[in-house]
Order: sequence, then C-alpha cells, then structure tokens
Amino acid sequence: MHASADWRSSEGFTLLEICTAIAVIFILALLMIPGYETVRMRMDKVSCTNNLRQLYVSANAYVQEHGSWPQVNPALLQAPNHAYDNAWIEAFMPYGAGRATWICPTIERDLGGPDYTQEANYRADYIAMPFDIKRYTPFRWNNYPWFVERGNVHGNGNLMIVTSGGVAELTEMVPKNSGASPAPSP
Repeated sequence: MHASADWRSSEGFTLLEICTAIAVIFILALLMIPGYETVRMRMDKVSCTNNLRQLYVSANAYVQEHGSWPQVNPALLQAPNHAYDNAWIEAFMPYGAGRATWICPTIERDLGGPDYTQEANYRADYIAMPFDIKRYTPFRWNNYPWFVERGNVHGNGNLMIVTSGGVAELTEMVPKNSGASPAPSP
C-alpha cells in the first residue's frame, strides 16, 4: 500500500501548474502597474515639495545675511544658456540649494532625464519671484509665492512655496471661476 502512494508524488511540477503560476504572476503584475504609477507620482510631488522647502530655507538665509532678496537682472531672461536661472542658482548655492534643488523630478523624467549638472542642460524648474531691495518686502504678504514651479506637472496647478513656508498648489490659491487674481493681503 505504501508503494502505490509513491507513484503519485512527484519531484517536479506539471506543465499546467507552471502555466497557472505564470498566469497568476502576470495578472498580479498588471494590477500593480497603475498603483506603481500613482506611487511614483506621489513620490515625485514629495520630492518637489522638499526642493521648494530647501529653496525657502536658502532664501531666508540669503536675506538674513545680505539684508535683501537677490537682485537678479530680468534682462538675463533674454541671455543664452539659461543665464537668468544660473544667476538664481548661484545666489542660493552657498546656502544649501545646489543645482539638484532646482530640478523637479517629474519634469526631469518628462525631458528624458538629461544630466542637469552638464552646462548645456543647466536649468531651473522653479521660478523665483522678484522683490525689491528692502529687507522685509519678501515677508510682507503671508500668501505671496517666493518660488513657483514652471509647469502644472503634479495635477492641481503649479506648486509654490509662500512667505509662511507652506507649500500650496495654484488651485488652492486661486478660487475657481472667480475671473480675477487674488490680491495679496497687506
């Protein structure tokens, strides 16, 4: 009786078992792909938010040391090789905001991942708002943006960091169907 049970036990798998296991793995992989994209988008937004916070900290340190906001010449917008972006990057670099801080991971991926450390690829994915040379002007309005993301790449409008240090999306700052821009509160 014991010998007849041995012929049923096998050391390998049948073709049907292998095909079933592959099919189950394939179905699980298909179910995970949309979830992976959502997680990646959320991680990119978190990374972008951290970049904005680092720019905020660097700008605060710059203002404390120099007594005013950096005065970058707007004429540099017309200059070649991202001269305007580079002027902002160089102003805040000594305060911890290196080139990588100015790069949004979503925009970086959409552009095909160019090496932003190469001079030909220098850019800034965040726009610094200009202020005058008075020390307290950047702090005058609570919800005035200091840095704004160049594009709506995270879904609810451009990310921005405001005077209070909070990160907001453009849709949070501008009421829908208002027809007017919100005026900064004095």
